[in-house]
Amino acid sequence: DGIKHAVKRLFDVPKELICRVVFDQSVFVKTAIETLLHEGAIGLFLTSVMILVFLGSMRATVAVFFSIPLSALATFIALSLGGSSINSMVLGGLALAFSRLIDNSVVVLENIYRHLELGEPPEMAAEKGGREVALPVLASTLTTMVVFFPVTFLYGVSKFLFSALALAVVLSLMASYVVAMTVVPLFCARFIKAPAHHGTPASETLVAVGHPKGRASFGERFNTWFNERFEAFLKHYDRTVAVTLRWPAATLAGFGVIFVLSIALFPLVGVSFFPQTDAGQFMVNLKALSGTRLSITEKEVAKVENLVRQVVKPGDLGMIVANIGTSPGFSAIYTPNSAMHTAFVQVSLKEGHKVGSYEYMDLLKRRIATELPELTAYFQSGGLVDAVLNLGMPAPIDVQVAGSDMDAAYGTAQQLAAQIRKIKGVADVYIPQDLNYPALRMNIDRTRASELGMNQREVVDNVITALTSNGMIAPSYWIDPKTGNDYMLTVQYPEDQIKSLADLSAIPLKAAGSTEPTRLNMISSLRRI
Repeated sequence: DGIKHAVKRLFDVPKELICRVVFDQSVFVKTAIETLLHEGAIGLFLTSVMILVFLGSMRATVAVFFSIPLSALATFIALSLGGSSINSMVLGGLALAFSRLIDNSVVVLENIYRHLELGEPPEMAAEKGGREVALPVLASTLTTMVVFFPVTFLYGVSKFLFSALALAVVLSLMASYVVAMTVVPLFCARFIKAPAHHGTPASETLVAVGHPKGRASFGERFNTWFNERFEAFLKHYDRTVAVTLRWPAATLAGFGVIFVLSIALFPLVGVSFFPQTDAGQFMVNLKALSGTRLSITEKEVAKVENLVRQVVKPGDLGMIVANIGTSPGFSAIYTPNSAMHTAFVQVSLKEGHKVGSYEYMDLLKRRIATELPELTAYFQSGGLVDAVLNLGMPAPIDVQVAGSDMDAAYGTAQQLAAQIRKIKGVADVYIPQDLNYPALRMNIDRTRASELGMNQREVVDNVITALTSNGMIAPSYWIDPKTGNDYMLTVQYPEDQIKSLADLSAIPLKAAGSTEPTRLNMISSLRRI
């Protein structure tokens, strides 16, 4: 949010410059927080309705209402004391545990309410009700917590991801037990009174409360009506259990058949290491033939952009950003492009897009393969989850070939790629390196260079300065005394100074302390490779 605010308030920039956020990974974190609040609200609402319907007490409903927020708060405090952070996996763990956090409080509250209906005063009912179920509730809580213990034996990216999730679940469950054993009994002892209808039939409740017949509140009338229906349901349930106990073999056989049939559905269910999430964006890495000029690469990328506009619906398309080639300097470190014939196109979808990003990727992949066969394309989802699962690599499966002979290693990589493409389920195979890129090899005559007072490094520095600049080999900074801004000062030949191999051979070289320069072709030879 701070970055977005700063981008909107940039100063000293031309009016033609429009600053917009292209890709925003914080959307995932915000979505996780919104999902957590949504799931928590649903859990609180449904539990409150359940308590209100079965017990008919608004105060009892409030007692359970505190379970989720107090348990979540205790989890955040424990994470803070342990030096952990609130991240997507922690939020996922809390969302997973929310359905379980209320159970302990419900069990304790129901038992306390039972003692109240037996005529005991609130303080005694709270003490007895809590003490009677303390051990069973602890046992049920521990059985849930121990399920997540095997996560500690995972390794690799699985342990990195799911350890935080398991920690959040374990801490929240333990906090829910503490809340159920302390806050709920205390609340019941102070704020819940004994029901006036304890020990009386449902039909006599209205009279016992003191309301004239027909003047009872809607809640009391609904509670009476619900209890009568629930008693009828319990009688039907008792008859069903009795039939089941009379035919145990048939019951087990019936459930066994259902179990076998459910296993038969397993091949129809998809299998993946991690659930696929729609990032609302994707990236296409493109590569033309080695040595393609930048202008031609730009035209090819423009064709890809047109295909994107044809495939992605106008109502779903947010932005297209193409990054073509590479520029000499530090910025080359942060781009997947390696030369003028490479590019990558980022496509962002609008919030609430109707078609998923993976479906658009499949459609665009087929269009590029059919209409632009001269391009090699590799698709990435651009999502935060995929980046973590891939350990920062651009692909889920990364095969690296290393050796002292680059040509042999590249040949091996091509053979592997050809075999991998035949495997069913493989979508893209991409070799980012190119060894056949046109280049010039400069062989320096070290004897001749030393006679002129120069070494190989000085020769190379002169060539780099002429072709790009001295920014990488001899950076120089000037600080503006008025604003305090620092500016990098660089020296470079005009771009049209070197147009041919003869111009390059004529680059003047000058040794340190020497007054007479020499030409590059005097101490080195150039040949095409």
